[in-house]
Amino acid sequence: MTTPPPHPERQVSYSTSTGLKEHILRALQLAKTDLESKHQKANFVRIIMRFPQIRSVFDRLKAIHAKCDVNGDGKISSDELTSAMAELMNEGRAKGREPIKPALVKRTLSICEVDETSETKGSGLDVKQFIVMCAIGFILAEENKELSTFGGMLASGDDAYRRAMTDVVTAYLSFDREGKGYFTADEFQGFMSASKRADAARNVFSDERFAELDVSGDGRVEFEEFVHAFSKWVSDEDEEEDEEDPYLSRKANPLTPRVLLALQLSKTKLEKNEKGVNFTRIIMRFPKIHKVFDRIRSVHAKYDSDGNGKIELSELYNAMNEIMTADGENEVMDKSQIESIFMLSDLVHHGVQEGLDVKEFIVFCAVGFILAEAGGKSVKLITGEVSENDKEYRDAMMDIVGAYLTFDKEGKGYFTSDEMHSAVQSCGKKDAGNLLTPERWRELDIDHSGVVDFEEFVHAFSLWVTAGDDEEEED
Repeated sequence: MTTPPPHPERQVSYSTSTGLKEHILRALQLAKTDLESKHQKANFVRIIMRFPQIRSVFDRLKAIHAKCDVNGDGKISSDELTSAMAELMNEGRAKGREPIKPALVKRTLSICEVDETSETKGSGLDVKQFIVMCAIGFILAEENKELSTFGGMLASGDDAYRRAMTDVVTAYLSFDREGKGYFTADEFQGFMSASKRADAARNVFSDERFAELDVSGDGRVEFEEFVHAFSKWVSDEDEEEDEEDPYLSRKANPLTPRVLLALQLSKTKLEKNEKGVNFTRIIMRFPKIHKVFDRIRSVHAKYDSDGNGKIELSELYNAMNEIMTADGENEVMDKSQIESIFMLSDLVHHGVQEGLDVKEFIVFCAVGFILAEAGGKSVKLITGEVSENDKEYRDAMMDIVGAYLTFDKEGKGYFTSDEMHSAVQSCGKKDAGNLLTPERWRELDIDHSGVVDFEEFVHAFSLWVTAGDDEEEED
Protein backbone atom coordinates (compact mmCIF):
# COMPACT_ATOMS: atom_id res chain seq x y z
CA MET A 1 0.00 0.00 0.00
CA THR A 2 1.39 3.38 -1.03
CA THR A 3 1.87 5.91 1.74
CA PRO A 4 0.09 9.16 0.84
CA PRO A 5 2.15 12.34 1.06
CA PRO A 6 1.52 14.71 3.97
CA HIS A 7 -1.20 17.28 3.39
CA PRO A 8 0.47 20.05 1.32
CA GLU A 9 -1.48 22.91 2.89
CA ARG A 10 -0.56 22.17 6.51
CA GLN A 11 2.27 24.38 7.77
CA VAL A 12 5.04 22.36 9.37
CA SER A 13 7.96 23.87 11.30
CA TYR A 14 11.55 23.23 10.22
CA SER A 15 12.85 23.85 13.74
CA THR A 16 11.64 20.55 15.24
CA SER A 17 12.93 17.08 14.46
CA THR A 18 9.42 15.85 13.54
CA GLY A 19 8.76 18.86 11.33
CA LEU A 20 12.07 18.55 9.49
CA LYS A 21 11.48 14.83 8.92
CA GLU A 22 8.07 15.61 7.45
CA HIS A 23 9.60 18.14 5.05
CA ILE A 24 12.17 15.55 3.97
CA LEU A 25 9.32 13.10 3.33
CA ARG A 26 7.50 15.69 1.24
CA ALA A 27 10.68 16.35 -0.74
CA LEU A 28 11.18 12.63 -1.44
CA GLN A 29 7.55 12.37 -2.57
CA LEU A 30 8.12 15.33 -4.87
CA ALA A 31 11.25 13.71 -6.34
CA LYS A 32 9.35 10.45 -6.88
CA THR A 33 6.50 12.29 -8.63
CA ASP A 34 9.01 14.13 -10.80
CA LEU A 35 10.59 10.84 -11.92
CA GLU A 36 7.18 9.38 -12.73
CA SER A 37 6.14 12.47 -14.71
CA LYS A 38 9.23 11.97 -16.89
CA HIS A 39 8.42 8.25 -17.24
CA GLN A 40 11.71 7.37 -15.58
CA LYS A 41 12.40 4.65 -13.04
CA ALA A 42 14.79 4.87 -10.11
CA ASN A 43 17.62 2.63 -11.32
CA PHE A 44 20.53 2.06 -8.97
CA VAL A 45 22.58 0.07 -11.49
CA ARG A 46 22.56 3.07 -13.82
CA ILE A 47 23.68 5.23 -10.89
CA ILE A 48 26.64 2.88 -10.29
CA MET A 49 27.83 3.76 -13.78
CA ARG A 50 27.90 7.42 -12.71
CA PHE A 51 29.99 6.87 -9.56
CA PRO A 52 33.06 8.67 -11.06
CA GLN A 53 31.02 11.84 -11.75
CA ILE A 54 29.39 11.69 -8.32
CA ARG A 55 32.79 11.11 -6.71
CA SER A 56 34.17 14.28 -8.32
CA VAL A 57 31.31 16.29 -6.78
CA PHE A 58 31.86 14.63 -3.40
CA ASP A 59 35.56 15.55 -3.67
CA ARG A 60 34.50 19.16 -4.12
CA LEU A 61 32.30 18.89 -1.04
CA LYS A 62 35.29 17.53 0.90
CA ALA A 63 37.25 20.63 -0.16
CA ILE A 64 34.41 22.90 0.97
CA HIS A 65 34.27 21.02 4.30
CA ALA A 66 38.00 21.64 4.76
CA LYS A 67 37.54 25.36 4.14
CA CYS A 68 34.54 25.66 6.49
CA ASP A 69 36.40 23.78 9.24
CA VAL A 70 38.08 26.95 10.52
CA ASN A 71 39.48 25.42 13.71
CA GLY A 72 40.80 22.34 11.92
CA ASP A 73 39.15 19.73 14.19
CA GLY A 74 37.75 17.72 11.26
CA LYS A 75 34.18 18.81 11.99
CA ILE A 76 31.95 21.72 11.01
CA SER A 77 30.03 23.42 13.80
CA SER A 78 26.75 25.30 13.53
CA ASP A 79 28.56 28.66 13.68
CA GLU A 80 31.08 27.63 10.98
CA LEU A 81 28.25 26.46 8.73
CA THR A 82 26.19 29.63 9.24
CA SER A 83 29.24 31.72 8.35
CA ALA A 84 29.81 29.68 5.17
CA MET A 85 26.14 30.06 4.21
CA ALA A 86 26.36 33.84 4.67
CA GLU A 87 29.36 33.84 2.29
CA LEU A 88 27.40 31.91 -0.34
CA MET A 89 24.46 34.26 0.07
CA ASN A 90 26.75 37.25 -0.46
CA GLU A 91 27.92 35.62 -3.69
CA GLY A 92 24.33 35.67 -4.93
CA ARG A 93 23.77 31.90 -4.57
CA ALA A 94 20.36 32.33 -2.87
CA LYS A 95 18.46 34.74 -5.10
CA GLY A 96 14.76 34.84 -4.24
CA ARG A 97 15.24 32.85 -1.06
CA GLU A 98 14.63 33.78 2.55
CA PRO A 99 17.38 34.84 5.00
CA ILE A 100 19.30 32.08 6.79
CA LYS A 101 17.41 30.53 9.72
CA PRO A 102 19.83 29.55 12.53
CA ALA A 103 17.21 27.21 14.04
CA LEU A 104 17.00 25.28 10.76
CA VAL A 105 20.80 25.11 10.53
CA LYS A 106 21.04 23.61 14.02
CA ARG A 107 18.19 21.15 13.43
CA THR A 108 19.70 20.03 10.12
CA LEU A 109 23.08 19.46 11.77
CA SER A 110 21.40 17.39 14.47
CA ILE A 111 19.58 15.12 12.01
CA CYS A 112 22.77 14.63 9.95
CA GLU A 113 24.85 13.33 12.88
CA VAL A 114 23.97 9.86 11.68
CA ASP A 115 26.50 7.66 13.47
CA GLU A 116 26.97 9.68 16.65
CA THR A 117 26.14 8.55 20.17
CA SER A 118 24.21 10.71 22.61
CA GLU A 119 27.55 11.66 24.19
CA THR A 120 29.12 12.88 20.94
CA LYS A 121 26.07 14.54 19.35
CA GLY A 122 26.41 18.28 18.92
CA SER A 123 30.15 18.21 18.21
CA GLY A 124 29.71 19.06 14.51
CA LEU A 125 29.71 17.23 11.18
CA ASP A 126 32.53 15.15 9.72
CA VAL A 127 32.91 14.88 5.92
CA LYS A 128 30.35 12.08 5.35
CA GLN A 129 27.82 13.79 7.63
CA PHE A 130 28.46 17.03 5.73
CA ILE A 131 27.58 15.28 2.46
CA VAL A 132 24.36 14.07 4.15
CA MET A 133 23.60 17.66 5.12
CA CYS A 134 24.17 18.88 1.55
CA ALA A 135 21.83 16.19 0.18
CA ILE A 136 19.11 17.03 2.72
CA GLY A 137 19.56 20.75 2.04
CA PHE A 138 19.28 20.08 -1.68
CA ILE A 139 15.95 18.24 -1.50
CA LEU A 140 14.50 20.69 1.04
CA ALA A 141 15.36 23.60 -1.26
CA GLU A 142 13.77 21.73 -4.17
CA GLU A 143 10.58 21.29 -2.15
CA ASN A 144 10.52 24.92 -0.95
CA LYS A 145 11.89 27.40 -3.48
CA GLU A 146 12.11 30.15 -0.83
CA LEU A 147 14.10 28.16 1.73
CA SER A 148 17.83 28.91 2.16
CA THR A 149 19.93 25.78 2.79
CA PHE A 150 23.62 25.12 2.23
CA GLY A 151 22.92 22.23 -0.14
CA GLY A 152 20.37 24.30 -2.03
CA MET A 153 22.73 27.28 -2.44
CA LEU A 154 25.46 25.04 -3.88
CA ALA A 155 23.03 23.90 -6.59
CA SER A 156 22.65 27.47 -7.87
CA GLY A 157 24.24 27.51 -11.32
CA ASP A 158 26.14 24.24 -10.76
CA ASP A 159 24.76 21.58 -13.09
CA ALA A 160 27.29 18.91 -12.07
CA TYR A 161 26.36 19.28 -8.39
CA ARG A 162 22.62 19.27 -9.19
CA ARG A 163 23.00 16.11 -11.29
CA ALA A 164 25.00 14.34 -8.58
CA MET A 165 22.47 15.19 -5.85
CA THR A 166 19.63 14.10 -8.11
CA ASP A 167 21.50 10.81 -8.57
CA VAL A 168 21.72 10.42 -4.77
CA VAL A 169 17.95 10.87 -4.42
CA THR A 170 17.27 8.53 -7.34
CA ALA A 171 19.58 5.90 -5.82
CA TYR A 172 17.63 6.10 -2.56
CA LEU A 173 14.27 5.77 -4.37
CA SER A 174 15.55 2.58 -6.03
CA PHE A 175 14.85 0.93 -2.66
CA ASP A 176 12.12 3.17 -1.17
CA ARG A 177 9.93 2.91 -4.26
CA GLU A 178 6.88 4.30 -2.46
CA GLY A 179 8.72 7.36 -1.19
CA LYS A 180 7.57 6.66 2.36
CA GLY A 181 10.80 7.87 3.99
CA TYR A 182 12.51 4.54 4.71
CA PHE A 183 13.11 1.04 3.35
CA THR A 184 13.56 -2.33 5.02
CA ALA A 185 15.98 -5.25 4.60
CA ASP A 186 13.31 -7.09 2.59
CA GLU A 187 12.98 -4.16 0.18
CA PHE A 188 16.76 -3.97 -0.05
CA GLN A 189 16.98 -7.64 -1.00
CA GLY A 190 13.93 -7.30 -3.23
CA PHE A 191 15.85 -4.90 -5.41
CA MET A 192 18.44 -7.61 -6.03
CA SER A 193 15.91 -10.14 -7.26
CA ALA A 194 14.03 -7.57 -9.36
CA SER A 195 17.11 -6.09 -11.04
CA LYS A 196 17.78 -7.20 -14.59
CA ARG A 197 21.46 -6.61 -13.93
CA ALA A 198 21.71 -8.08 -10.47
CA ASP A 199 25.27 -9.23 -11.24
CA ALA A 200 26.41 -5.60 -11.43
CA ALA A 201 24.48 -4.65 -8.31
CA ARG A 202 25.71 -7.68 -6.35
CA ASN A 203 29.19 -6.19 -6.27
CA VAL A 204 27.79 -3.30 -4.22
CA PHE A 205 25.03 -4.98 -2.21
CA SER A 206 25.53 -7.56 0.51
CA ASP A 207 24.44 -8.20 4.08
CA GLU A 208 27.41 -6.12 5.18
CA ARG A 209 26.15 -3.24 3.06
CA PHE A 210 22.76 -3.28 4.75
CA ALA A 211 24.49 -3.25 8.13
CA GLU A 212 26.33 -0.10 6.97
CA LEU A 213 22.99 1.42 5.95
CA ASP A 214 21.02 0.63 9.08
CA VAL A 215 23.12 2.75 11.43
CA SER A 216 20.42 2.95 14.10
CA GLY A 217 19.88 -0.83 14.01
CA ASP A 218 16.08 -0.51 13.90
CA GLY A 219 15.69 -2.57 10.70
CA ARG A 220 14.78 0.51 8.63
CA VAL A 221 16.99 2.80 6.56
CA GLU A 222 16.01 6.45 6.36
CA PHE A 223 17.24 8.92 3.74
CA GLU A 224 20.03 10.40 5.88
CA GLU A 225 21.34 6.92 6.79
CA PHE A 226 21.33 5.96 3.11
CA VAL A 227 23.30 9.04 2.00
CA HIS A 228 25.85 8.45 4.78
CA ALA A 229 26.55 4.91 3.53
CA PHE A 230 26.27 5.91 -0.14
CA SER A 231 29.05 8.48 0.26
CA LYS A 232 31.32 5.68 1.49
CA TRP A 233 30.42 3.37 -1.41
CA VAL A 234 31.18 6.06 -3.96
CA SER A 235 34.56 6.78 -2.32
CA ASP A 236 35.62 3.18 -1.65
CA GLU A 237 38.32 3.37 -4.34
CA ASP A 238 39.72 6.47 -2.65
CA GLU A 239 40.29 4.52 0.56
CA GLU A 240 42.22 1.86 -1.34
CA GLU A 241 44.42 4.54 -2.89
CA ASP A 242 45.07 6.06 0.54
CA GLU A 243 46.86 2.85 1.52
CA GLU A 244 49.68 3.76 -0.91
CA ASP A 245 52.86 5.53 0.18
CA PRO A 246 51.55 8.88 1.49
CA TYR A 247 54.45 10.69 -0.16
CA LEU A 248 53.40 9.38 -3.58
CA SER A 249 49.65 9.69 -3.03
CA ARG A 250 48.18 13.04 -4.05
CA LYS A 251 44.92 12.21 -2.26
CA ALA A 252 46.79 11.76 1.01
CA ASN A 253 48.27 15.26 0.80
CA PRO A 254 46.43 17.55 3.25
CA LEU A 255 46.50 20.45 0.76
CA THR A 256 44.76 18.55 -2.07
CA PRO A 257 41.24 19.60 -0.94
CA ARG A 258 42.38 23.22 -0.70
CA VAL A 259 43.85 23.12 -4.23
CA LEU A 260 40.49 21.85 -5.48
CA LEU A 261 38.67 24.60 -3.63
CA ALA A 262 41.12 27.19 -4.99
CA LEU A 263 40.37 26.03 -8.55
CA GLN A 264 36.65 26.34 -7.86
CA LEU A 265 37.12 29.87 -6.51
CA SER A 266 39.26 30.82 -9.52
CA LYS A 267 36.59 29.47 -11.86
CA THR A 268 33.93 31.51 -10.03
CA LYS A 269 36.12 34.63 -10.13
CA LEU A 270 36.72 34.31 -13.89
CA GLU A 271 33.00 33.81 -14.51
CA LYS A 272 32.10 36.74 -12.25
CA ASN A 273 34.49 39.01 -14.17
CA GLU A 274 33.00 37.63 -17.40
CA LYS A 275 36.42 36.45 -18.52
CA GLY A 276 35.89 33.18 -20.34
CA VAL A 277 38.85 30.82 -20.51
CA ASN A 278 40.40 30.76 -23.99
CA PHE A 279 43.55 28.75 -24.64
CA THR A 280 44.27 30.45 -27.97
CA ARG A 281 44.28 33.85 -26.26
CA ILE A 282 46.68 32.48 -23.66
CA ILE A 283 49.01 31.17 -26.40
CA MET A 284 49.31 34.76 -27.60
CA ARG A 285 50.50 35.68 -24.09
CA PHE A 286 53.26 33.03 -24.02
CA PRO A 287 56.05 35.67 -24.36
CA LYS A 288 54.80 37.53 -21.25
CA ILE A 289 54.37 34.28 -19.30
CA HIS A 290 57.90 33.32 -20.44
CA LYS A 291 59.27 36.50 -18.80
CA VAL A 292 57.70 35.50 -15.47
CA PHE A 293 59.06 31.96 -15.81
CA ASP A 294 62.53 33.48 -16.36
CA ARG A 295 62.13 35.35 -13.07
CA ILE A 296 61.20 32.11 -11.32
CA ARG A 297 64.25 30.42 -12.86
CA SER A 298 66.44 33.18 -11.41
CA VAL A 299 64.96 32.63 -7.95
CA HIS A 300 65.50 28.87 -8.34
CA ALA A 301 69.15 29.44 -9.24
CA LYS A 302 69.64 31.87 -6.32
CA TYR A 303 68.47 29.41 -3.67
CA ASP A 304 70.01 26.29 -5.25
CA SER A 305 72.93 26.68 -2.86
CA ASP A 306 74.76 23.49 -3.85
CA GLY A 307 74.29 24.14 -7.58
CA ASN A 308 72.87 20.69 -8.38
CA GLY A 309 69.97 22.08 -10.42
CA LYS A 310 67.39 21.30 -7.73
CA ILE A 311 66.09 23.09 -4.64
CA GLU A 312 65.96 20.74 -1.68
CA LEU A 313 63.35 21.09 1.05
CA SER A 314 65.97 22.41 3.51
CA GLU A 315 66.97 25.08 0.94
CA LEU A 316 63.31 26.05 0.60
CA TYR A 317 63.06 26.54 4.35
CA ASN A 318 66.16 28.77 4.32
CA ALA A 319 64.79 30.80 1.42
CA MET A 320 61.42 31.25 3.09
CA ASN A 321 63.08 32.39 6.33
CA GLU A 322 65.19 34.92 4.44
CA ILE A 323 62.19 36.32 2.53
CA MET A 324 59.95 36.56 5.59
CA THR A 325 62.70 38.27 7.62
CA ALA A 326 63.42 40.75 4.81
CA ASP A 327 59.73 41.60 4.52
CA GLY A 328 59.37 42.14 8.26
CA GLU A 329 57.00 39.18 8.66
CA ASN A 330 56.25 38.25 12.26
CA GLU A 331 54.46 35.08 11.21
CA VAL A 332 55.99 31.75 12.16
CA MET A 333 56.84 29.74 9.07
CA ASP A 334 54.51 26.77 8.59
CA LYS A 335 57.02 24.07 7.63
CA SER A 336 54.35 21.37 7.27
CA GLN A 337 52.52 23.45 4.66
CA ILE A 338 55.72 24.13 2.70
CA GLU A 339 56.46 20.40 2.74
CA SER A 340 52.92 19.62 1.52
CA ILE A 341 53.28 22.03 -1.44
CA PHE A 342 56.73 20.53 -2.07
CA MET A 343 55.30 17.01 -2.25
CA LEU A 344 52.50 18.07 -4.61
CA SER A 345 55.11 19.70 -6.87
CA ASP A 346 57.59 16.79 -6.84
CA LEU A 347 55.93 15.08 -9.81
CA VAL A 348 58.92 12.92 -10.72
CA HIS A 349 59.29 11.89 -7.06
CA HIS A 350 62.88 13.01 -6.60
CA GLY A 351 62.22 13.18 -2.85
CA VAL A 352 62.90 15.79 -0.18
CA GLN A 353 66.64 15.13 -0.26
CA GLU A 354 67.10 15.58 -4.03
CA GLY A 355 64.62 18.45 -4.42
CA LEU A 356 62.64 20.26 -7.14
CA ASP A 357 63.99 21.02 -10.61
CA VAL A 358 63.03 24.28 -12.36
CA LYS A 359 59.79 22.97 -13.90
CA GLU A 360 58.68 21.49 -10.57
CA PHE A 361 59.59 24.78 -8.88
CA ILE A 362 57.24 26.57 -11.29
CA VAL A 363 54.56 24.09 -10.18
CA PHE A 364 55.43 24.94 -6.55
CA CYS A 365 54.91 28.65 -7.26
CA ALA A 366 51.63 28.07 -9.15
CA VAL A 367 50.19 25.89 -6.36
CA GLY A 368 51.26 28.44 -3.78
CA PHE A 369 49.65 31.21 -5.81
CA ILE A 370 46.20 29.62 -6.06
CA LEU A 371 46.29 28.65 -2.38
CA ALA A 372 47.12 32.26 -1.48
CA GLU A 373 44.27 33.44 -3.72
CA ALA A 374 41.94 31.13 -1.82
CA GLY A 375 43.13 32.55 1.51
CA GLY A 376 45.32 29.64 2.56
CA LYS A 377 47.04 30.12 5.92
CA SER A 378 50.67 31.22 5.81
CA VAL A 379 50.97 30.67 2.07
CA LYS A 380 53.70 33.12 1.10
CA LEU A 381 55.41 32.44 -2.17
CA ILE A 382 59.12 31.92 -2.26
CA THR A 383 59.70 34.45 -5.06
CA GLY A 384 59.16 37.29 -2.60
CA GLU A 385 57.86 39.33 -5.54
CA VAL A 386 54.37 37.93 -5.54
CA SER A 387 52.15 40.61 -4.08
CA GLU A 388 48.99 42.41 -5.03
CA ASN A 389 51.14 45.01 -6.77
CA ASP A 390 52.99 42.54 -8.98
CA LYS A 391 50.59 42.61 -11.93
CA GLU A 392 52.95 40.84 -14.34
CA TYR A 393 53.34 37.83 -12.06
CA ARG A 394 49.66 37.75 -11.09
CA ASP A 395 48.51 37.92 -14.72
CA ALA A 396 50.84 35.09 -15.69
CA MET A 397 49.62 32.86 -12.87
CA MET A 398 45.98 33.59 -13.69
CA ASP A 399 46.78 32.70 -17.32
CA ILE A 400 48.02 29.30 -16.10
CA VAL A 401 44.83 28.75 -14.11
CA GLY A 402 42.71 29.93 -17.05
CA ALA A 403 44.58 27.60 -19.42
CA TYR A 404 43.95 24.67 -17.07
CA LEU A 405 40.23 25.50 -16.77
CA THR A 406 39.98 25.43 -20.57
CA PHE A 407 40.02 21.65 -20.20
CA ASP A 408 38.63 21.15 -16.67
CA LYS A 409 35.56 23.27 -17.33
CA GLU A 410 33.79 22.16 -14.14
CA GLY A 411 36.77 22.84 -11.89
CA LYS A 412 36.60 19.29 -10.55
CA GLY A 413 40.37 18.93 -10.13
CA TYR A 414 41.28 16.91 -13.24
CA PHE A 415 40.47 16.44 -16.92
CA THR A 416 40.53 13.47 -19.31
CA SER A 417 41.89 13.09 -22.85
CA ASP A 418 38.31 13.26 -24.18
CA GLU A 419 37.81 16.61 -22.43
CA MET A 420 41.08 17.89 -23.86
CA HIS A 421 40.17 16.84 -27.40
CA SER A 422 36.71 18.35 -27.02
CA ALA A 423 38.24 21.65 -25.91
CA VAL A 424 40.66 21.62 -28.85
CA GLN A 425 37.86 20.99 -31.34
CA SER A 426 35.69 23.76 -29.90
CA CYS A 427 38.69 26.11 -30.03
CA GLY A 428 38.75 25.98 -33.82
CA LYS A 429 42.14 27.68 -34.04
CA LYS A 430 45.19 26.27 -35.83
CA ASP A 431 47.68 27.35 -33.15
CA ALA A 432 45.89 25.47 -30.39
CA GLY A 433 45.39 22.40 -32.59
CA ASN A 434 49.10 22.28 -33.41
CA LEU A 435 50.06 22.60 -29.78
CA LEU A 436 47.59 20.15 -28.24
CA THR A 437 48.47 16.86 -29.95
CA PRO A 438 48.44 13.22 -28.69
CA GLU A 439 52.14 13.68 -27.87
CA ARG A 440 51.20 16.57 -25.62
CA TRP A 441 48.78 14.33 -23.74
CA ARG A 442 51.64 11.98 -22.92
CA GLU A 443 53.56 14.97 -21.55
CA LEU A 444 50.56 15.92 -19.43
CA ASP A 445 49.65 12.55 -17.93
CA ILE A 446 52.87 12.07 -15.97
CA ASP A 447 51.57 9.30 -13.68
CA HIS A 448 49.72 7.49 -16.52
CA SER A 449 46.47 7.57 -14.56
CA GLY A 450 44.33 8.61 -17.53
CA VAL A 451 43.54 11.98 -15.94
CA VAL A 452 45.57 15.19 -15.58
CA ASP A 453 45.50 17.19 -12.36
CA PHE A 454 46.52 20.84 -11.91
CA GLU A 455 50.13 20.14 -10.95
CA GLU A 456 50.70 17.85 -13.94
CA PHE A 457 49.20 20.49 -16.23
CA VAL A 458 51.47 23.28 -14.92
CA HIS A 459 54.52 21.02 -15.34
CA ALA A 460 53.70 20.39 -19.01
CA PHE A 461 52.57 23.99 -19.58
CA SER A 462 55.99 25.26 -18.44
CA LEU A 463 57.54 23.07 -21.17
CA TRP A 464 55.24 24.50 -23.84
CA VAL A 465 55.91 28.11 -22.87
CA THR A 466 59.68 27.63 -22.81
CA ALA A 467 59.88 25.40 -25.90
CA GLY A 468 62.97 26.37 -27.90
CA ASP A 469 64.98 27.61 -24.91
CA ASP A 470 67.25 24.56 -24.98
CA GLU A 471 68.05 25.11 -28.65
CA GLU A 472 68.89 28.78 -27.99
CA GLU A 473 71.22 27.79 -25.16
CA GLU A 474 73.06 25.35 -27.47
CA ASP A 475 73.50 28.09 -30.10
